[in-house]
Amino acid sequence: MGDNDKNGVSRRGFLRNAGVVGAAGAALAVGAIDAASASERKEVAGRTGLDYDVIVIGGGFAGVTAARDSMKNGYRTLLLEARNRLGGRTFSSEFAGHKVELGGTWIHWTQPFVWAETQRYGLKLKETPEPFQREEEHVRLVLNGKSVELEQKDLIAAMQALQAFFADAPKLWERPYDAHHNWKDLIAADPVSVTQRLDQLKLTPLQRSFVDAYMSGIGHNVCDQVSYVEMARWWSLPGWNMTALVDSCGRYSFKDGTVSLINAMIDDSKPEVRLSTPVTKVEDKGDRVLVTTQKGDTLTAGAVIVAVPMNVLPRIDFTPALDPALVEAAKEKHSGSGVKVYVKTKGKLEGKITGVADSAHPLNLTAVYTKAEDHTIFVCFGNDPQKLDIQDREAVQKAFGNLIPDLEVEECYGYEWTLDPFAKGTYCNYKPKWFGKYYDHFQKDRGRVLFGQGDHGEGWRGFIDGAIGAGGKAALRTKTLLG
Repeated sequence: MGDNDKNGVSRRGFLRNAGVVGAAGAALAVGAIDAASASERKEVAGRTGLDYDVIVIGGGFAGVTAARDSMKNGYRTLLLEARNRLGGRTFSSEFAGHKVELGGTWIHWTQPFVWAETQRYGLKLKETPEPFQREEEHVRLVLNGKSVELEQKDLIAAMQALQAFFADAPKLWERPYDAHHNWKDLIAADPVSVTQRLDQLKLTPLQRSFVDAYMSGIGHNVCDQVSYVEMARWWSLPGWNMTALVDSCGRYSFKDGTVSLINAMIDDSKPEVRLSTPVTKVEDKGDRVLVTTQKGDTLTAGAVIVAVPMNVLPRIDFTPALDPALVEAAKEKHSGSGVKVYVKTKGKLEGKITGVADSAHPLNLTAVYTKAEDHTIFVCFGNDPQKLDIQDREAVQKAFGNLIPDLEVEECYGYEWTLDPFAKGTYCNYKPKWFGKYYDHFQKDRGRVLFGQGDHGEGWRGFIDGAIGAGGKAALRTKTLLG
């Protein structure tokens, strides 16, 4: 391809930026990898003729959790990661002198798995100083192409619209960790997109734009590609209210980055880790599994845990072949395909401000991330990389300025996950009809090949919390298999 691909973004700029942040991310993880060297780890009796008891494919939070727990269960464990760093779709880096996360970022006590890990390792947290929604903050909405500041009556109307939009959520997700609890009602609503749900309601233009903005921002796609049932899941998990949702998804993060938890897990268990090692083939032979790497090495194990993002499953040749429904879903891709970009503006912003814009806008949610004496850092979410080259400061200035006027963009910084061959998307949200088509096919183990992907499962799937939960459950099932 040339400098610009079909997504309308600068591939050369992305690769240049990815190289910089890749080096930073790798440097943060190097200590953990060195600490996990084979000579230092605790050896356990292996099965005759096998290189490892367990091989885990994918070094995101799901894979690292599965590897840690497998080591603690007494198994010789190898963790294979295609990139030059661990963390998957989390990515600790620096921008304008501030620690930032280019992928998954925020955690909360409503997210049981990640919160337990934070407590286990005594990791320090920090608060995003300007959460998305507070009574005293200023909220700007793009309406009819112009940014307007919402008055208190407008905010009340917007909250009423959200409540109406999610009126069915307590019924659909009475138990947010059990999709089958109200399966009949959930399947009845399964074909409905966010756009179709909006069409069912009698909303003012302001109300519709506000709800559309939030749904496209957190759904990370245009609203007709995002499942209403999915967004109802988000609303239900923290307790069916906006304050809890905002706090759960945008308030607390790791003081020393998501990589601090990755490193703690690796240091705690010391599995063998091989970076820059893509897997090309997985063969279940009945009594063992053969794993072939891109370099041509073939490794044997008693069990393999697959913890790669769902969109990249077709990169690996499985024998026996994967469930055709998994391949179909992976090729269709989940709806998480937007952008996240950090914006440095000139001068310290006084007060709090949030900007929202509907699906047609390049940036749908914008909030203050942190402040310094001479600048302010915003974090922004958009639903479509074709609408905005996040490497282009002038393009970002135009989109950001339409949302929050009178601020000069000095720098912008982000990572384009849709161009990453080992991600091919951002965090996972299901599309309309996906529960009926695919839900019962996901996370189904096949022989000695087990699946522990953070994109699937119950609860906070698609989040760091869901990845940790998926990896831990896969390790438990592996223990049952191997004995």
